[in-house]
Amino acid sequence: MSSVLFAWHNDSDSISEFELALKLAQDSRASSLLILACQDNKFTAQQVNPLLSICSLPIFGGIYPKLIYKNKLMEKGYIIIGFQQQVEISLINQVSKLTTDDQLIEAIELTLLMSAQVSKNDGLLMFYDALINNTENFIDCLFECLDYQTSISGGGAGNLEFKKAPCLFTNQGLIDDAIQIVSLKNKMITAATHGWQVLKGPFLVSEVDKQTVMSLDYQPAFTVYKDEIESISALKLEENNFFKIAKNYPLGIQGINNQLIVRDPILTQNGYLQCVGSIPINSMVYLLEGSADSLISAAKEAALKATMQIGNNDFTATIVFDCISRALYLGNKFNLELDSIAEHTSTQALFGVVCFGEITNSESGAIKLLNKSTVMASW
Repeated sequence: MSSVLFAWHNDSDSISEFELALKLAQDSRASSLLILACQDNKFTAQQVNPLLSICSLPIFGGIYPKLIYKNKLMEKGYIIIGFQQQVEISLINQVSKLTTDDQLIEAIELTLLMSAQVSKNDGLLMFYDALINNTENFIDCLFECLDYQTSISGGGAGNLEFKKAPCLFTNQGLIDDAIQIVSLKNKMITAATHGWQVLKGPFLVSEVDKQTVMSLDYQPAFTVYKDEIESISALKLEENNFFKIAKNYPLGIQGINNQLIVRDPILTQNGYLQCVGSIPINSMVYLLEGSADSLISAAKEAALKATMQIGNNDFTATIVFDCISRALYLGNKFNLELDSIAEHTSTQALFGVVCFGEITNSESGAIKLLNKSTVMASW
């Protein structure tokens, strides 16, 4: 069992203290290391790569806007998790250049074949560069290559400026345009919730290009979105304040069993809406709303689901992938969300990231990219 041997965290952005922590981790009985760091550390490849390249243990993880340790939100610093048993790390590089499903499947199969085969009993973690524009194609192909019962959780790494930068930790150094699939070699329980409800709609997605919605009901998407928000509020939505307002009003796609898959509009240009995650052509979308209470209640529900015991085995760890726009929406109340999660995870290591896009299985088993959601996994 890939039990967690230790969980080390530090609020410092000092590279020398990070170097010391890595040395202490290597001197432990750990066999592999998960490294998570805050973007505001301003760690550079020139600083970090020499430390990573001499590390004797397999490394995985990423740089995120903020981190979660127990019920605490970390805006600077890092977390190092030491695993007692060595995990299997599959690394797929230059993912954005794999433009066809055949190329993606070949890359996935070659990587998984180079390591141990993944079975339905292997819980998987996924760390990826959030700026990759074909993440959803990748996870669709990954699902084809895996047993449909395989559990997976993950989140997109990167920075709030949406600037291209190395953001994944490997033994070769910091890299970008890549995806890590980490097999924990034991069963994992996952859960995903969001807490958003339908406000208005539906609207027909009449023109779309992957993550860019160009028209709704055959009208410019931004015009429809703007008019609907301004009709129910005193807000005036413009390009220069778009994200500040849009974070309160995501879009929702009607999924299986009437479940809503949330899509987060992050910017507008040329009358279009740029979302995190694709929206199918001819699908029906809704304008959503939420409240602090509904989001916090949903996070508590995820914690309850993710900590249901597997047989007689106690969990050693729970990881949280919580959307950055939830944290921005809740503001100071985000700590209440973390409190509601920590309340149900007192017996195991609790850590996680505030990320761009959350990965987990749907009820059918398919792997999905979510927005504005809380995804949790326990093992």
